[in-house]
Amino acid sequence: MLERINNVKGRILIAGDESSWDFGFMESLEEQMTKRGSLSPRQEEVLQQVEGRWSDEALSSRANWEQDWDKDKEAKFWIALQYYHKTGYYGNIVYKYLTTAGCRCAGAPSEKEYNKLVLNKYAAGVIRNIQGEPKFPVGGTAVFRTGARTNRGKPCIVLKHGDVTTVNSHAKGAKPVQVLPIGSAAPVWTEERWLKKAKKKK
Repeated sequence: MLERINNVKGRILIAGDESSWDFGFMESLEEQMTKRGSLSPRQEEVLQQVEGRWSDEALSSRANWEQDWDKDKEAKFWIALQYYHKTGYYGNIVYKYLTTAGCRCAGAPSEKEYNKLVLNKYAAGVIRNIQGEPKFPVGGTAVFRTGARTNRGKPCIVLKHGDVTTVNSHAKGAKPVQVLPIGSAAPVWTEERWLKKAKKKK
């Protein structure tokens, strides 16, 4: 049993992931084996699960994931990191890859971390709202819908499209856009779902 535990510990150390839960669990098992000479059935079950995560197959899959890391995955991960840095969720992942000042730390996440942070419906919606093609071009005109919270029915000029710092919702159509309502001296931020295309003059 100790040989199995030390084998997993060695693999984790080689990967430089000794701060992980898996490594801490292996140390606790090693300590118990030294003191008591045996593990509980549940501990043996979890040991087998951890061994699976650090098997040759799992390590090979992890290496392939890192090699396949590309600009598209990085862009989506970056948006998710910034969004959750702002909302406060998934801090255990966010602060592993972001400094407290919001700067990106080096390194690609594991596939599990990426899927957890990027593929949930909230992050996926935010990413769609940031990366999707804008419906209203910069310099064009639009009109606030009657359901908008402010400036209902007012025409406006589109100034710029937002990024993750200005997105506030994962809802469809919540792409942030800055506009200048006609007759106003100050621009405002709104979302595409609150705008409609201005009718062309005949």
